[in-house]
This record gives sequence, C-alpha cells and structure tokens, in this order.
Amino acid sequence: METVLKALRPNVTDLLDPSLRKVLEFLVENRAFDYSKEEIARESGISRPTLYRIWPMMERNGLLRTTRKYGKTQLYKINENNELVKVVIKLEIAAVREQFKRMKS
Repeated sequence: METVLKALRPNVTDLLDPSLRKVLEFLVENRAFDYSKEEIARESGISRPTLYRIWPMMERNGLLRTTRKYGKTQLYKINENNELVKVVIKLEIAAVREQFKRMKS
C-alpha cells in the first residue's frame, strides 16, 4: 500500500475525504457500468459541487477512465488498472467476505 501511495503521491487529506470514499465505493461496486458525472454524484449521495471539487484529484491520480460520449455527455468508469483502485477493490472484497462470515455465525 505504501508503494502505491508513493507512486501516486495523493494528498492524504484527499484520500480521507468522505465524499471521495463514497464515489470510489459506488464506482467499485458498479464497475461493470459507466456513468455521467451527474449520475455519479446522485448515486454516490453527494452534491454535484462536491463531485466537481474532488474530480480534479481523481483525474490527476488516474482513478477514472473515460469510456464513451453521447451527445455532450461524457461517461466514466473506475480505472481498474490503477494501483490504488486495485487496493480499494481488494478492500471491498474483504469487507463483503467479512459480512458473509458474520451472517453465517
């Protein structure tokens, strides 16, 4: 994890931002699909101004990738090739496994 953070050099406070966590969680859980910025904000439960505040950091660190455009709307997905995203996906899988363990008990 430390190697990933050194390579990306994100600001630690950016990574702790609850809005960023909500967006990453939504995009990781729905990584088979692509979304507009408006859809990402709505489905993540954050405001559009908040999304636009964190968007440059997400782009700068390669957390997103552009998939296609229809009309004036650009669509995006989580960048599964990004090392930080790979870590987030592993954490998400571990969290789901833990929930299943608790449900079995």
